Amino acid sequence: MKSYRLVSFSTLCICLFVLFISPFQDTSSASTDKYQNFKQLSQHESSASYKVTTKETKSPVLIFAPHGGGIEGGTSEIAQELGKQNALYLFESLKSKGSRDLHLTSTHFDEPTARKMVSKYDNVLSLHGYSGNEKHIFVGGTDRERAKKLTQLLNQNGFPAELITKGHDEIAGINPGNIANKNRTGKSIQLEISQPLRSAMFHSFTSKGRASSKTQTFYRFTNVLSTFVSTSY
Repeated sequence: MKSYRLVSFSTLCICLFVLFISPFQDTSSASTDKYQNFKQLSQHESSASYKVTTKETKSPVLIFAPHGGGIEGGTSEIAQELGKQNALYLFESLKSKGSRDLHLTSTHFDEPTARKMVSKYDNVLSLHGYSGNEKHIFVGGTDRERAKKLTQLLNQNGFPAELITKGHDEIAGINPGNIANKNRTGKSIQLEISQPLRSAMFHSFTSKGRASSKTQTFYRFTNVLSTFVSTSY
């Protein structure tokens, strides 16, 4: 004889909420960040625990990765590859443990060099990571026309991608306070790349191993993005 357990409506709602937010746990909100701005971070963290890399060019697009190194693994390497032909801003955690402490959500990310660089460019392509359970990409940002085009291009090349609509503010990248939107035109594209997909881009998904273990998936993915940037701006 089967037994059944009644579940209250409130319990069901909590379970559904957890199921909804869990795929995005790498995409921290300001409320879960240890620090609320870069001034706080720099006052409590050694300057040896992070690194800022920049490259200025005449490119109309700034490749922007504020959560590199051990914060959202793989975004550094993707940004550096795209930065070979474009302007680049990269903030990386160099900590062996506790890299998440250096995560500043994009609406609170105010590292001085980042603010200066963003203000010089017309467009920003920002790279982020989330946990997820499948190989997948969320495409957001304020430049809706180009974001739609990139979503289609990614899907056509075998990278499952979804254009984010309103209602997913934590990953949509449309908040005016998002640093990526503080460029000269206010136009941005934000990519949220799942960990399974980022992991597939490297034979060794570790801070030390990623640079020398890039897979064909890495090069196919960055080639799609490079082609998009060179033909869309």
